[in-house]
Amino acid sequence: MAFKPGHLVHILLDNVAGSPVNISAYSDAFSFPNPTETVEVSVHGTNSKAFIPGLTGGGAPSMSGPLDVALGTFVAAVQAAQAAGSSSCTLTYSPGGSVAGQFKRSAEVYVTGFDVQSGVGGRVEYSCSLQVTGATVDSTW
Repeated sequence: MAFKPGHLVHILLDNVAGSPVNISAYSDAFSFPNPTETVEVSVHGTNSKAFIPGLTGGGAPSMSGPLDVALGTFVAAVQAAQAAGSSSCTLTYSPGGSVAGQFKRSAEVYVTGFDVQSGVGGRVEYSCSLQVTGATVDSTW
């Protein structure tokens, strides 16, 4: 098994023109869940619950890191375009980098939150929340 260090992560998010932008340098924490809902199918007369898999996807990717004006401007433009009725953005995440044969996960997303925090003794940080719409695709480069 070939393990990879976290600093190789490659994150792309479409800008308002639909072109992918590498935002890896602005993130020090990233999560891209791909949940599967479960549907309870228990019946009368049983002592244990039973489940089957339901809908897949609908995850809420998130990222955070030190605030940079370039990222803040980029996300603000995406949020403004969404508010004006534009479609979703493509998010592509590749934990092993953008090298042939490496795993990547992609989906259409909406930006649902961009929060800025600061503490008197620390750096100014942001956290960005996304919402997947449609299918999440796992593949390789």
